Amino acid sequence: MLRFPNPGSTIGSFVAVYKAAFEQLHGQVVDLDDLVEATVSANLATSSGYMGSEAISRSTRSDRSRDPLYNQLKMYAELFRALGWLHPTENSALKFTFTPLGHQIVAAEQHYLPLLGETVLGISYPSHVLRIKRNYDVRPFALMLRTMLACDGSLSRDEMIVGPLSVRSDRSSDAVSQMVDLIAGLREDPKAITEALEDSSLKRGVQVNTLKNYTRWPIAIMRDLGWTEKVNLRFQKDGQSFEVYKLTEAGKKIAEYVCAATDIRVDQVDALPAKEKAAISTHAHYSMLERSGFDLESVKLKLNEERPDLERALEQLEVEPDSPLLFSPFQSLSIADTRDIFQVPETTKRTDEQRIVGDGNVVGRGSRNHLFVEPEFVHQVHEYGNDELTLSLKEKLRVLRSEYGSAEEAATAFVDSHASDTKDQFYPLVSCLFCLLGFDSKSSRPGVNYQRWDAYVWLNEVTVPIEIKSPAEEEFLSTKAIRQAIENKVVLLVRKGLNTSPDSTTLIVGYKIPSERGDMSMLIDDVFGAFGISIGVIDFHTLALLAIRSVTENLTIQHNQLGSLRGFLHA
Repeated sequence: MLRFPNPGSTIGSFVAVYKAAFEQLHGQVVDLDDLVEATVSANLATSSGYMGSEAISRSTRSDRSRDPLYNQLKMYAELFRALGWLHPTENSALKFTFTPLGHQIVAAEQHYLPLLGETVLGISYPSHVLRIKRNYDVRPFALMLRTMLACDGSLSRDEMIVGPLSVRSDRSSDAVSQMVDLIAGLREDPKAITEALEDSSLKRGVQVNTLKNYTRWPIAIMRDLGWTEKVNLRFQKDGQSFEVYKLTEAGKKIAEYVCAATDIRVDQVDALPAKEKAAISTHAHYSMLERSGFDLESVKLKLNEERPDLERALEQLEVEPDSPLLFSPFQSLSIADTRDIFQVPETTKRTDEQRIVGDGNVVGRGSRNHLFVEPEFVHQVHEYGNDELTLSLKEKLRVLRSEYGSAEEAATAFVDSHASDTKDQFYPLVSCLFCLLGFDSKSSRPGVNYQRWDAYVWLNEVTVPIEIKSPAEEEFLSTKAIRQAIENKVVLLVRKGLNTSPDSTTLIVGYKIPSERGDMSMLIDDVFGAFGISIGVIDFHTLALLAIRSVTENLTIQHNQLGSLRGFLHA
């Protein structure tokens, strides 16, 4: 079975880790410790509840196989390699360089999803980039999409395990047809899929739960790309329901595109003469970028010059001239080939002097780690919000926790379900989440101008204003919210309509915080230094995660910690 590691199931965080590493380290040969440092310095990883150098210190083990951060970044690196964003060096599988394809992911900023989808389809085995020893000849995500089309547009997690992820070769139409027939048979009786999983577990010497864990990243990827959604089907024999991932309209279009495209594998390209090999590689690469929304004006001359070589390559491969290609050179070709074809500049090896500066701090590690605050949990003793909306929300969060098993995944699903909320939906929802945490909170009524703030929370007889940004207003919080949070605090202090304190915080709640938080961090520190005003920032995922833990574990954040929060609450 093809095994995809699972460093985390939130794809936004997955991409943020790569961006942080690229921005600090590109142009250099790096190892896993460098990636750990870059990730921790961007406050994207913790260890034992600590951040910064203390996180690295508490994670580091003499036995690297027991080092949590090292092994987490090892999983990230494996997936970055599969996507063509990171290349191992020719001499070491654990030393890496950043690729031009990875650079484009960074350049796309928040519009990275189309190119991410292209690189997901670009994963194929065998590959000169992925040095796996197992004998596979398969393009896994393309095969999963093709399988879904053939299976009434859907595939369950267990069917994914025994079906497309276990196929040795998808270049045989008979093998794919047999796999589709197998899945059809498994849908007749619930015992059949259980037996198939147990058989797969026995053959591979891997526990069933571990096999399931290998599907977490593919499932998260297809969900976040908008290709699939969860629905329920029923077994033919007894009508018992089971969960499947069904193609959305967007996913169906991608699957149909995959079926219509010509799938070119590395052995076919390696067999071409040098000029033809270069031409089809540049054509395939820039076609991916164009489909992802990039402007190719600057490379049109080069592509036109290579057109005769491309036509000869397509003729030798027996490919129609206008057929879209499934081939990604940075995910398939050797490092030497991509360096020569795309004129990738030489990289330099990082030295100890580059890693360490000044008083021993790692290069790139911000001096604002104090602004990333871990919640201090206590048992909840108060309950607020007996209205219908809050009670309904409480039950919904309980169901999600039960359905997904972990609070983290339940929070992700909840956040995704509110991705299109307007302020009329989002503002009351935020107040309800605070109520579930045991804090008295109310959102302001639309059109009431004297209430400058969007909501408030009552903490220890002090009113804390909340500036809220719904996803319909802005997906990622901007520094504009800092100014508005200051205004909320000043208006509340001056008008004295509600009891407040100059020492208490002013809060911001937004759908997402930007992956690069330097500007916001600097402003939060500067505002406190100049005016003594503390600004606390909470993203929607963190707030939802805290609320889920509150309703299922009876835990909440310390009142005093929330009331004095300065920086980003990091759960």
